Amino acid sequence: TAQPRLDVETENDLLRRCWMWHDARWFAAVAGEFGMEAANRLNRKNVRALGQVEMRRLMRALKVENVGSIAEALALYEAGRALYVPPSLMEADVGAVTDDSYEVTFRRCFVHENIVRAGIADTYECAVFERLGGWHDAWGLPLEEELPVRRCALAAGETCRQRFALRRERSAS
Repeated sequence: TAQPRLDVETENDLLRRCWMWHDARWFAAVAGEFGMEAANRLNRKNVRALGQVEMRRLMRALKVENVGSIAEALALYEAGRALYVPPSLMEADVGAVTDDSYEVTFRRCFVHENIVRAGIADTYECAVFERLGGWHDAWGLPLEEELPVRRCALAAGETCRQRFALRRERSAS
């Protein structure tokens, strides 16, 4: 008999959802064992490292060796978003602000939906932007400032927005 086959998008969606289930269970286990403060801290650190790895792998697959501009970074951002967190999971507006900065505004976010469902929105520290910080690490485009630790803006009824500005080289005077 023939082996049952899934179409590519169904297969990708299944793999993403299984990974997210694992991630949520890992977070809950750490929070249960060591407390919410430790879970938040470790989650932010781990998500940053995940972002580095996934973007390096994507760049390698796309044969991109280096990223030299916001325009090049945003093209990779879109490729990464389509692969890792498509619109079925996250809806965002992204655009350049200046030659060395851009802004991301999330309208819908699977993390927000899951932390609300889990009842931890008031104590969860968002790690979504840490993932993008990891992408910057992979691109070799350091940020001007470290990303702030924050609660979920969407859960608080606020706009979820972050501006990413590249570190400018300091001139020696």
